[in-house]
Amino acid sequence: MSTILAISFGAFIGAPLRALVEQYATRVRSPLTTLLLINSLGSLLAGFSIGAFSGDLRILLVIGLAGAFTTFSGWALAFTIYADALTQARLTYSVRFVRLGVAVIFATVVPGLAAWGGWLISQHN
Repeated sequence: MSTILAISFGAFIGAPLRALVEQYATRVRSPLTTLLLINSLGSLLAGFSIGAFSGDLRILLVIGLAGAFTTFSGWALAFTIYADALTQARLTYSVRFVRLGVAVIFATVVPGLAAWGGWLISQHN
């Protein structure tokens, strides 16, 4: 399987999967919690796949599937939606969303630990 085909197939699965998880999780959790959940699950998958697989399968799972599942564009869209709240005098929530969102995304503590945990799990199998 070529590298481009592997990435494309993984992204074909990862992007709709993200939409489904986001659609469901946002019904029961806040957008920030949903974003953290998605990034943690994707990082866990990536970490496990890096340790457990090689070649095109690793590329498919890490770059394609996990890459499409955990996208920065998802955060950017959520920010855009909640930034509209600034114009509707909901300054407190919007500022909290930005502050927490940036901290979660750029610190990547939980997703980083999830990736490391996934890699550790793969090493013990």
